[in-house]
Amino acid sequence: MRKLLQLVFGDMRNILSIALAIALAYMAQRWIPAASGWILVGAIIVAGFWQAV
Repeated sequence: MRKLLQLVFGDMRNILSIALAIALAYMAQRWIPAASGWILVGAIIVAGFWQAV
């Protein structure tokens, strides 16, 4: 089962970074609805750099 989850989701950093990006976009949507998409894009870009390190 662990191998299947690793194949689908990648490693724990990938799961954490995507969950954090979605949480940030959700919180932004509550306060500034127009900025939530940009915050999601920015968070995913930062997560990509984090994965590359």
